[in-house]
Amino acid sequence: MASNPFLQSNGEYSQRGNNGYYADERNNSDRIGDFSEMEVVLRDIHNSWGFMLDENFDPVTLALALMDDSSVGKGKDYGAFQRILGNLDAALKTIVDDYYQGFNNSIGTFGGVLQHINDSQNRVAQMKINLKKCKEELLEKRTDLLNMWHKSQQYKEMINLLETIEETRTTPEKLESLMNSKHVYAAANMLVESWKTVLYDLLIEELHNHLYLKNSYCDNRWAEYVHDQQKLPDIKILPRSFDDLAMRKRSTIDGNIKDEDMFALDENDVLAEDLEINPETDSYYYMEIIMEALAMLGQVPPALETIQERLPLEIYALVEKTIAQVEERHSEQSNTSSVRRDTASEDSDMYFLDKANTEAKNEILKDLLWTLYSKMEAVLRGQRFLETCARRIKKRAIRKGEFNGSEDVFNIYHFHEIWKPVQIEIRSLLQDYLTSRERTPASLQHSALTPDNASGKSGFSSTREKNKLLFKFTESPEDQDLEQAYQRVRTNLYSSFKKQISGFSFSDTDRSESFPHSSVIDKYASDMASKGHKVLVKPDAYNVSVLLKPTMAFLQRLHQVFPNYDDQGSEGFGSFLDDFAINVFLPQIEEKVMQLIHHATVGMDAFQDDRNYKNYSKLPIVKSAVALISVIQSLCRTMHSMPFHTEEYIRMIEVVLLKYYEKCYQRFYSMVVRGSTHGSKEVNVTEMNISTSGDWAQDESLVGLLTQNPFFNEDSKIDAEFIRALGQAEITMELKLKDGRQLEADELIFDSKRLIALGRLYHSLKWFVREIWELRTPRQTTKVSIVDPVSDKDPNEEDLSEEPESSQGANSRRWSQSDAKEPENEDPNPVMLSLRGETAVRFDTLLTTYQQLAETCLFTLRLEARCHTMYYLEMVIREGNYYLEDETYEPDPYVITLNSDLMEVDDCINASLPAKDEMFAFDGLPALIVHLLISEATYIKRMNKNGVQKMARNILALQQNLSNFVPSSQSSTLDRACDYYQLYNLGSEGLIRSIRENGPAFTFDEYLVILGLIHDVNKGADSEAKSATPETPTGSPDQRSSANYSEWLMKLDEVMADYE
Repeated sequence: MASNPFLQSNGEYSQRGNNGYYADERNNSDRIGDFSEMEVVLRDIHNSWGFMLDENFDPVTLALALMDDSSVGKGKDYGAFQRILGNLDAALKTIVDDYYQGFNNSIGTFGGVLQHINDSQNRVAQMKINLKKCKEELLEKRTDLLNMWHKSQQYKEMINLLETIEETRTTPEKLESLMNSKHVYAAANMLVESWKTVLYDLLIEELHNHLYLKNSYCDNRWAEYVHDQQKLPDIKILPRSFDDLAMRKRSTIDGNIKDEDMFALDENDVLAEDLEINPETDSYYYMEIIMEALAMLGQVPPALETIQERLPLEIYALVEKTIAQVEERHSEQSNTSSVRRDTASEDSDMYFLDKANTEAKNEILKDLLWTLYSKMEAVLRGQRFLETCARRIKKRAIRKGEFNGSEDVFNIYHFHEIWKPVQIEIRSLLQDYLTSRERTPASLQHSALTPDNASGKSGFSSTREKNKLLFKFTESPEDQDLEQAYQRVRTNLYSSFKKQISGFSFSDTDRSESFPHSSVIDKYASDMASKGHKVLVKPDAYNVSVLLKPTMAFLQRLHQVFPNYDDQGSEGFGSFLDDFAINVFLPQIEEKVMQLIHHATVGMDAFQDDRNYKNYSKLPIVKSAVALISVIQSLCRTMHSMPFHTEEYIRMIEVVLLKYYEKCYQRFYSMVVRGSTHGSKEVNVTEMNISTSGDWAQDESLVGLLTQNPFFNEDSKIDAEFIRALGQAEITMELKLKDGRQLEADELIFDSKRLIALGRLYHSLKWFVREIWELRTPRQTTKVSIVDPVSDKDPNEEDLSEEPESSQGANSRRWSQSDAKEPENEDPNPVMLSLRGETAVRFDTLLTTYQQLAETCLFTLRLEARCHTMYYLEMVIREGNYYLEDETYEPDPYVITLNSDLMEVDDCINASLPAKDEMFAFDGLPALIVHLLISEATYIKRMNKNGVQKMARNILALQQNLSNFVPSSQSSTLDRACDYYQLYNLGSEGLIRSIRENGPAFTFDEYLVILGLIHDVNKGADSEAKSATPETPTGSPDQRSSANYSEWLMKLDEVMADYE
């Protein structure tokens, strides 16, 4: 038993009863608890069957072992295993029997809890969705809700109006009823209150008439626009505090009144009214009287509230009246100015970005703004004066104890409350003249009044339907009986007021204008959100150049009226102008500039002659250059008129220069392309085969020689030896580029239109660069768009930068002024493009690229003439016959063609370039001709005296033709070629004797060619015979042979050796 792992080693198994339970444990079941039997079974399992609790236990192995009765099996333990199983089942059954109801209840409770948790989760998820939806709806801009809010405010105002009307209508009946019932005190109180109300309304209207310049006595507080006005007029009428001379002296500095003392009034000063004078003659004095009268009535706080509420309506009416006055003044001018305009002028003006309208239209805009700002200044000065008067009255009332220590009932509006509606009206007006976007109903709703700004108004469209006011008695249907009855009441009312109150005088016109307004303001009338102002001038972003100066002058004057005004706030005019420049003006200008670049450079006539080129230059200039210079000058003028974000203007100018350079570069390649495919179409320069002259003109080595030419540099000190050496170096470089091959016809340019176009492009680019440079450093002594070609420093030019001028800038100033056009009228304010640092270097680099392209055009014309010369002279010598039987009197046909081509090139150059450029184009050409005639002589197969005479005629024809466009000193160099071929007539002996007597005039190889022609060594060159007897030339004194040729060759070598 001890070895049995399933039994206890201490003999506890023997203590079990027949029923399988442990006796001691069973007896203690009540002591252990409800789960005691289960605990006993579990303890037994742990003690005897613990291996079954292992994670790796295999029940199959145990089952097989229990079924095995052998000595190695565990069949003997099968009974113990069954007892453990029975005990376990009995324990579980006991527990289930005891706790069955609890289990059922817990299962049901758990299901309910789980259901509640699921329901809570669903409700939380739905609540989250609803909250998110509410948030989205609250953040969504609902125009219908905004309109409903406006409607509610309008309905409230309508109710107030109706209540006021009803109260006014029933006052006589109530008064009569009180008198009949003998309530005399209440009747007297009602009568006094009614009279106060009527008097209050009259005072308010009189105050508004002077505050908003409706009265004729206020005309001295503002001034109409005068031509060429540059600032707002000075104030001529001041508050009464300045009647004292000492006050004037104390508050005056250099003739200007100090801003902080402008409206300073003594709070202890008692106003004394002079009944002998008309108080309206002094507007400030009259407004002060009205404020004191309102103080006497105790109505200053409601009066200030009424003034603030009526401000948007009054400002709107003031702008409308000013627009009507300006329109009337300019109606005749507008009719006369709308005359025919020349089509050419319209095309030219299109590129002047800062001339969006004609001068007459700009004058209308200036008149409107300067006049309106003068009125606005007077209104704001009046508002400032009323504020000062109200503060004085408030202090006086506080000192007297009329408010019982409470100051909240007497609120005085701040300047920002007055300035905000004025600013909104001005911004709306400026917006109408700067942008032409239409206001749709949706946009009107978007720009309508907000709860935070119920008295303001936003921008308006230029074309709006002027809806009628919501309430206006003067527009009601006329009832004659009612009108007569009301007229009698009104007459009696005014008669009584004239007797009781001095200074009140109302004409019918005044009544009709003032009575529709009252102390009850219909500030929610529908016209406030839909009515706009009539636009007198076509809206355009470039109108800002006209609007800016008067607006800035008005803002400066505003700082005098309100010294503490901060213009840089989020609602200031500074932020408005900056926002307009960034978001509206600059994008529109950039878009317009790109459109103008496309319009100027894309088209069949982009590189045609401008019809008005004589206004700029003596020679024709292409349209695109004139157009884009106008664009750049306009950008410069705008940059100076709007001196902020200048880097954007400079960037746009750079874009213009880069875009135009691309077009000019493509234009050059289209002119030098091989064949007849050229024109204004855009081409891919990398896929083009260009002419030889265009190719050579871009070779750096050859360009380096050409730029040293004195005629190119306009060097007055001409060194003949230097010119000769330079010309020879150029010939050597050209022959090196030619590489010994013979030019073909398709490598040349025969179309004269293309040659003229190259000249036009060169001169236009030259003029374009000069104009750009003139913008950078304008001359003050004369407005010639050019710089001094000798000095790199303009004596009248200001030192714009401490940095030294770049080499590109110095090279860009090298252009000649011989073809510049003197302006008829000097501009006192020249357009400038001041640049610094890296920006200046970039511009100089751009100008240098333009200059290089222009020089390439000029070099191409020069090299084209030289290529024609090479092509035809090679044909003259290699294909010409100089072994003639008869004498000829005509030059070679190729010489005639060459002369014709050279004359055509000269005509093309004269048609597009000045005389100095013609000199450069043909300079050194005679030397090239001489070099070719001599160096190509080796290709002459045979020659006789008639052939020499023909060559002499060729040379003479070339010399005569060259004398038309080169100096005689150069054309005479062709005598050297003539002398060279005349050596043939000297014969061998004469040739040697000439060298001995006069020295060698040519090289050994050149003498060798002539000696070979004399001996006719090429006669049998096409045969295989190594030696042959040449025919004796006609008239030859001696019979020559190959042996004689060798002897004369040795003599030539000996005589030339003496001079080496």
